[in-house]
Amino acid sequence: MISNPDWFEPKEKQYMHQISIDCIEKLAECHGKFNKAELSIDASLKIAKQILTDEIKDQEFLEFAIMSYYKLLYYIAKGNLNIRIHRDIEDRMWFGVG
Repeated sequence: MISNPDWFEPKEKQYMHQISIDCIEKLAECHGKFNKAELSIDASLKIAKQILTDEIKDQEFLEFAIMSYYKLLYYIAKGNLNIRIHRDIEDRMWFGVG
């Protein structure tokens, strides 16, 4: 019996993270409440950070998503439901849609 919890984790870095539709919907709802002045900017950012933390387990992808939150909102505002975080072999990251 295999008892190592990391057994299924790949050793190499991931090069893409698909942001789930559920996460996109939660971020859009949070930003909508901010736009309607139902949330302060601080509360909105705190909630968004928690949503992203629940979604993204890879620490580097998470940090990128938090630091680039307003760029992510741009993709969400355009109605994109297929948003990915990409990383190239030189560790540069960006959002992409598919």
